[in-house]
Amino acid sequence: MSDEPGSSADEPGESRATGGFRDQYITYVNTGREGLLESPAAPPRQVAEQQLLRLQRRFTRPSGINDAYDTLERNNIVFLDGTRGSGRTTAARVLLRELPRGTGRYHEISTVAKGKSPEILTPDLVEEEDRMLLDLSPVNETLWKQYHDRLLGFHKTLVDKRAFLAVVLPHQYADQLSADFIEYRKTVDRPDGLEVLIAHLRVHGVAIRRPRPTSQVLSDYLGISPPMRELARLADLILEAREALRGDGSFTDWCELAIAARTARAEEVDSFVPELRKGAQRALLLTVAMLHGAPADAIHRAAVLLQEILGIPSDTRPLLEHKGLAERLRKVGAARDTSACVHFEKLRYDHAVRRHFWLNMPDLRQPLRSWVNRVLSLPELPAADHERLVVRFAELCLTTNGVADLLDTAWYWAGKSDGRSTYLQASAELLGWGVRNEEVSLGFRVQIYRWSLRTMADGPRRVLIEVCLKVMSVYYPEQAVVRLHHLARGEPPGRRPARDALLGFVAQDPGLLRYLLYRLVVFPSTRPGHREFDVRLFLDLTTVPTRPPHAFLRGSSTRGWLTVCWTDVFQHAKNKTWRPYLERWITAADTADDPAIIRHALDVLITAAADDYPALSQIYLTARTSLSVDKTEHLLSAISEVQRARMSQRNKPQEAPS
Repeated sequence: MSDEPGSSADEPGESRATGGFRDQYITYVNTGREGLLESPAAPPRQVAEQQLLRLQRRFTRPSGINDAYDTLERNNIVFLDGTRGSGRTTAARVLLRELPRGTGRYHEISTVAKGKSPEILTPDLVEEEDRMLLDLSPVNETLWKQYHDRLLGFHKTLVDKRAFLAVVLPHQYADQLSADFIEYRKTVDRPDGLEVLIAHLRVHGVAIRRPRPTSQVLSDYLGISPPMRELARLADLILEAREALRGDGSFTDWCELAIAARTARAEEVDSFVPELRKGAQRALLLTVAMLHGAPADAIHRAAVLLQEILGIPSDTRPLLEHKGLAERLRKVGAARDTSACVHFEKLRYDHAVRRHFWLNMPDLRQPLRSWVNRVLSLPELPAADHERLVVRFAELCLTTNGVADLLDTAWYWAGKSDGRSTYLQASAELLGWGVRNEEVSLGFRVQIYRWSLRTMADGPRRVLIEVCLKVMSVYYPEQAVVRLHHLARGEPPGRRPARDALLGFVAQDPGLLRYLLYRLVVFPSTRPGHREFDVRLFLDLTTVPTRPPHAFLRGSSTRGWLTVCWTDVFQHAKNKTWRPYLERWITAADTADDPAIIRHALDVLITAAADDYPALSQIYLTARTSLSVDKTEHLLSAISEVQRARMSQRNKPQEAPS
């Protein structure tokens, strides 16, 4: 497959340059499940802000947090230190959320090796009043030093642009912080664990008072100082316990049931499974655990499949002599509810059963993988249970095989095709889960980046586009831009789903459009066809509604990037290709109220075409039909100045070689 962006089928034309892009933009902010994954309920930046708001509402303020806020507000930077699991990163996000809201945006700076990405504190990517998080807590010493050395100069950028940066320190290297920053280092103490639980429950509408005295079971659990994420999981489990008890009992009862479900279920399962002597019973037990909450018909069909794969003989008696499903479910401690879905009677029993079989029967893992592949295509399995099966299988794999095995599985599913997108959906669900999971997210994002550089079939490309557009866009938007850009460059002639996805995504956020513009200039590709593709991509960017962006033209760095991109256009694209975009650029610039914006927009074009007389002529002819007389005279004067400078440079005597 060629990397060439294509000819006539891909040639930008008049309709695309005059507003056709707006319909594509609307497509990518629709909600619902129109593709493989659920679309975000709002543009990704808005979703991220909503997540911050929810985080703030359930945040339990630890001691020292107010001092940290004052430091951040006064000095534009704060360094948060604390032990692992103390909630430092959450505290940093909340501090940034609590700052007065300005024109800037919230975003998280991804930690990557130096030279691999523009993410290492690039001043040109900071906008006025931005609120940024830099989480260095998981990095090694080498990467810590790389970031630390850039922070001294970066602090001045923050002050100049009235932007804010919260840095989460790696606790083991925190004492290496420069003396210039010592006064900005603040310790985030661990918040009260019981208050954290109560705050989480309150957000879900369960208002309770602090119990006095606290139950011994809960006190013992909190006494081991579990990480904040574990407390959040316990809060979810307490809600499940409350629902299982149908709201009866006290907060203490719910807590004790939830903690027992976390700690005692494994022992119960370890004792129960040996009592089930028949393979068919164990197959049903494992099936219910893997598909917990699925319809009874799906459970039945999946259990039969598992028996087939494991070679367990089926019941050869006449059908009317077989035991009914309800009776067989009772034998394994499960039952159908009023909606005909199957559940275990004990809370979190399904988790314990899954782990028991996976950890105690290693030879079962490969057959179980084959079973999952077949169950995914069962027509009786609803979409919600389809995704739950993928996640449960991923969690099991992660306990023993690590990230590489999961990524291999995702790529295998992406390469399969059953005519109904079943395996493409499973692949997208698995990759989306990995991107969201803090424990494995980095490994998933790195591999998605590597895949995006490859030549691939339509199925895997569709999966990666969906994951970037609907998952990574919310959690790591700049990285989504990078991967979509690479995917778009590798599309075959006449195809542009990745290109349209990229354009639709950056159209929702001026900061991301600016980021893509930066990439086009600072990270040009030397691969055949990529330069021509990027030229056409830039022309498409100029068709985004309200562009050329007035704010971009005010900044010297962005004017420089725009100039470089227009230079590439004049050098690498035909006149008939860029002429409609030029007309739109000049017309859009003329709508600005600020005369300086109009001058900047015209100067960008003139500087870009300085060595291209036909392009200069076309700029003048276009402007003469679109601009007023005085603006046209300014343009002609600027063109004449450029030509004089060029002639002067050409006539300048060359220095003799030394």
